Amino acid sequence: MKAKATVNYQNVLRAIGQGLEALEVKSFDLEVSASHYVVRGEGKKPTTPDAPKVSLKKSFLSLVLNVTKKRTARTADSPPFHFTGLRFTRTDIELLERKGKVLQTNFENDAPDPHRLSQILRTVGAYLDQDGCRLLKIIWRDGFLKLWHVNRRGVESKDILSPLALYDQWVHQYKQRRPMRLLKRTGND
Repeated sequence: MKAKATVNYQNVLRAIGQGLEALEVKSFDLEVSASHYVVRGEGKKPTTPDAPKVSLKKSFLSLVLNVTKKRTARTADSPPFHFTGLRFTRTDIELLERKGKVLQTNFENDAPDPHRLSQILRTVGAYLDQDGCRLLKIIWRDGFLKLWHVNRRGVESKDILSPLALYDQWVHQYKQRRPMRLLKRTGND
């Protein structure tokens, strides 16, 4: 009997989260299909930034205030963007992982933000990986996450994870990371 290949959900879900962050997703449903992950949801309406018309007589402060007013008015009035059938294949996930590693090396000394969607999904992936579960579905609404999965014994279950539970899991996961490299002394020290 051939053993089924295990999925590293921590990396897969983080990569999907990075892709969803680019869409500024507010809520979503993710379902696992045979060879890909299908997402539908709601995000912020993409806006094209207006170039501020610069007048030599206006002060810098008034320009900043005008641009800020325009941006807040645009975001408050803009309806949400709905999408369905967004598919993440293994190739898409590998590409997002590579892009994420490049970004991660630029900010290696900073702790990741536990409230970013990619970190939340990474935390959920670690939760699934530690128990050897298989993901079926995720629903994300208003900071709460509903998770359907199958455990090692083949029993399907549903978990509702609050922001506090997700944060506690993230802290536990973050403490297990490898320590950051120590700074090396230069010749001037």
